[in-house]
Amino acid sequence: MSPFSGRTTKESTNSKGSNSKQFKLVVEESTLEPKFPIGQYDYIDGRNFYRTEIKNNYLLPCDDEEVERLEVNHLLAKLYFSPIEEQLKQGIRVLEVGTGPGWWLQDMAKDFPASHFTGTDIMFFPNNPPTNCHYRIADVSKGLPFADNTFDFVVQRDAMYRFSRTHWDFVLNELIRVAKPGAYLELVESSGTINDIGPNSSVWLMRLTVSLQTRNIHPKIAPQISQMVIDTGRVTDVVGSHRSIPIGWLGKLGDVALESMERLFDSMKPRLCEDWSMSSAKYDKVTQSASKEFRDFKSWSNFHYVSFRKMTDQERSETATPSSTTTLTPDDTDVESKGSSSSIKQ
Repeated sequence: MSPFSGRTTKESTNSKGSNSKQFKLVVEESTLEPKFPIGQYDYIDGRNFYRTEIKNNYLLPCDDEEVERLEVNHLLAKLYFSPIEEQLKQGIRVLEVGTGPGWWLQDMAKDFPASHFTGTDIMFFPNNPPTNCHYRIADVSKGLPFADNTFDFVVQRDAMYRFSRTHWDFVLNELIRVAKPGAYLELVESSGTINDIGPNSSVWLMRLTVSLQTRNIHPKIAPQISQMVIDTGRVTDVVGSHRSIPIGWLGKLGDVALESMERLFDSMKPRLCEDWSMSSAKYDKVTQSASKEFRDFKSWSNFHYVSFRKMTDQERSETATPSSTTTLTPDDTDVESKGSSSSIKQ
């Protein structure tokens, strides 16, 4: 019997007057309605995964547990960094690509009721979104269903595990395409690196890196995004920086980061056990030891953000090289640095 299956019994009686015979109808149903459409999802070790054209290409699941993980992750990086607060108050059109459960989008929609917010993703989980917030199913790696120059602010967050290196080039240009000339765009990504880690944490991270590379996913893309957007030749005012996050230490922030990591361990478990030919019990042992090491070794990681503006036609004609008006910080290299930006907006 499949993990969605069950057996239920329905009983029905019928009587037409005192002289009528009573009968009982018993109907057995061999299967219950699945939580997600079976044709679109794979069910592996208790988790639902979006089925892609390339087998096992989607590393993270799409189920209630993943929604909870993304909510915890949202608590770590729910800020915005671009200088657009006044515009948001007055009312603009905002797009979030890869919105998932829509935590960031819905918070922003509540904070800025005069603006309108649109979210896209290959599937959705949002519950009772605000009236100034709506969603469209779309895969940005295949193109967004919006006309050129549509949005005043375009955001993409936490997309590191979704795209291959080739996809990133296409996605960045697609985000820029739908932004209005002069509009701000922003990308926020975790670094893909954990610093000051113990032996079990190091083994897990090393094996994860191999699994990502077999899927042509670049695990350390975040520090390179600033240069990638500059290379498009279509943007200006590029500002890249980062915030350092303790994992399992230094108070409440560290506790939230540790919970986020432990939930990530669980989310990746089915795929990684397949990749590594590892038993579930052994995987649990490794990740439990890694969680303890985060506290003992005072591990930390970075969230990188890049804010930039789409050039107007006049700026494109006047600017010989787009890099002449950009600002890059030291963390826009492959070397991970520890620190935080002093210009973070709430």
